[in-house]
Order: sequence, then structure tokens, then C-alpha cells
Amino acid sequence: MTKFKDVRSQRMTARLCGVLALLTLASTPAFSAVEDEMPQALTPGMRIRVLAPEVSPDKVVGTIKMVDIESVTIDVPDRKEPVSVLRDKIVRLDVSEGPRSRGVDAAIGAGIGAGIGAIAGAAAGGGGNTHLVSRGEVAAVSALLGAGLGALIGSAIPPGEHWSEMAAPRYRASLAPRLDHGFDLAVAWNF
Repeated sequence: MTKFKDVRSQRMTARLCGVLALLTLASTPAFSAVEDEMPQALTPGMRIRVLAPEVSPDKVVGTIKMVDIESVTIDVPDRKEPVSVLRDKIVRLDVSEGPRSRGVDAAIGAGIGAGIGAIAGAAAGGGGNTHLVSRGEVAAVSALLGAGLGALIGSAIPPGEHWSEMAAPRYRASLAPRLDHGFDLAVAWNF
């Protein structure tokens, strides 16, 4: 009788170790991506841009109204009704990080204008014994004028919206209990 109890306790210990190993494996970062990762990352009120060719030939841009396991519902400014897009039909999803600053656009314009002005001034002006100013002085003045003009143009152009792509999970793993007190582990990998 003691031999039967020893075998039984060994089986119970082996099962408990197996369950603990599976739970540990399922809780590690490599296996913690689950199927409903998108609803946790997306929240109502976020501004998104979705590419789903089966829903619309153009990108759908709007504010998230609702997110569930199967779809994302978007309020689009040009439409009366919200657009519901199935998650498996989404090819690309971008999240808005807001508009760029006019100061950044002005700085970019100033840099481009200074470069063009310096090149044009160096090519067109001065040098030699007959000129009052040197080629370097003409290039410097032209660079300053070009920088000012470029900054004005850069700040006059309306700033665009800055988007960042939301990375799709490459894998999904799930762990589910069975009726016979065991566990099933399912892993799906995207290439």
C-alpha cells in the first residue's frame, strides 16, 4: 500500500511541477503577448490612421470611438456614421503624436535657405581685384538672407501631423485549462 501512495504522490508532484513550469513560461515576456493586445494599447479618443484596403481604398483617419477583440470603430470627420474595421483586415495602423511645431519647420526652412543662399552667393558674386567684396562675403550675406527667407516660408507652411506606426505583434501565445485538469498551450507566429 505504501508503494501505491509513493507512486501517486510522485505523479501529483510531477503534475504540479508541469503546471508551475507552464505558468512560469506563460508569464515570461517572450510569451506574454496575447490575442487582445490591440484593445489594451488603443483607447477611445486616440487619433489614428488605418490602412485597410478591403474597407477603404484610402487611409481612414479619425478618432477611436470603441475597441473590442474583433474590431476598431473610428469616428471619421467626413462621415456621419462611424467606420468599423475588423482587426484582421488592418494592414497598417498609425497613432498620431500631434502636429509638428512651427518652430521646427522654420528651423528646417532656415537651414535649407542658408544652404541655397550660400551656394548661390558663392557662384554669383565677388572675387578678383575689381570687386569691392570678396566671394566669401557675398556667400555669407546671401546665406543670411536665404536663412531669413527660408525661416519665413517654413513658419508659413501649416505644420503636418506626426504619425508613428503601431507595431503588430509577431506572435501570440495563450494558455487554457482543459476539463481533464490539464492545460493547452497555443502559439501563433507571423512571418
